Amino acid sequence: MFDKRKDSSSSPSQEAASQPPPAPAVVKPTSSSVIGPTLSIEGTLTGEEDIEIEGRLGGEIKLLENRVVVGGTGHVTADVKAKTVTINGDANGDIEASDRVEITATGSMQGDIRSPRVILHDGAKFRGRIDMEPDGIEESQALNARAPRPPSKGEKAGDRTAPSPNPQADARASG
Repeated sequence: MFDKRKDSSSSPSQEAASQPPPAPAVVKPTSSSVIGPTLSIEGTLTGEEDIEIEGRLGGEIKLLENRVVVGGTGHVTADVKAKTVTINGDANGDIEASDRVEITATGSMQGDIRSPRVILHDGAKFRGRIDMEPDGIEESQALNARAPRPPSKGEKAGDRTAPSPNPQADARASG
């Protein structure tokens, strides 16, 4: 049971060779990257980790399962697609977040927001539209397509007859 003698029939090198190597572990990064205040980047930013932007970034940000933070010294001119977005600095562009968008008291944003949750702190600056409905953009486009168009140049509003919502009722009234 406690025999410390080595068995001469197998050597350590044979035992190691007979066992398969361990499979590499797939680990999703949980760290956050930082674009420092002296950095300026133009282009498309994609990845699988959170990011904090303290410098300047222009273009597009696609971090669909992650968090984007525009820090107090950050200036972003980009469309952003992420899980959550927090604005402490300046942002220009449209934001689409699957979880939430937060603009803090020191944050300033110009553009449209599409997210199920939007938080605007007291003192936050925001100019744009907010859509908190999952299908809100498509519904609003469909409503605009059905709305009567304004009269064209040279045409008066009364010159055109609007289509009736119930043509059968119109036929009975006139006949």
